[in-house]
Amino acid sequence: MRIVSTFVLLLLSLGFLACKQSNTVSPETITGVWIESSARKDTLIFNPLYQGAPLPNTLRVNREKELNSSGSLLPKIGSGLYQYELQGDSILVQSLFSSSSKRTGYRIGLQGGRLILENFFELGFNQPATATRTLVRL
Repeated sequence: MRIVSTFVLLLLSLGFLACKQSNTVSPETITGVWIESSARKDTLIFNPLYQGAPLPNTLRVNREKELNSSGSLLPKIGSGLYQYELQGDSILVQSLFSSSSKRTGYRIGLQGGRLILENFFELGFNQPATATRTLVRL
């Protein structure tokens, strides 16, 4: 009887561990739509769908729109498509709209279902991070 109860306890423990939310950042854990949690104006889409299939290592940043000096309503700086690569607790990004092949690294992590990311898009590509942003999955 003792062996059976030990076995049941072991199975229950493994079940709880399997349900634990992963804090490991990988393409699988971040794929989907994330929105900045405070102002809710910036949306990041990791591995967006194109013709029904995900675009691997691609990130689309959607920011609010603003009027430029000529009065045209355009997406804010930093909006657009990026190629990304995850390396440990960093994400290397490269704008697909830039002729530069330089990739810049920023810190990234998952904490309790929230994505914590240094803001690489606020000032535009290849600039130092301006702050850390918290995003939640939509």
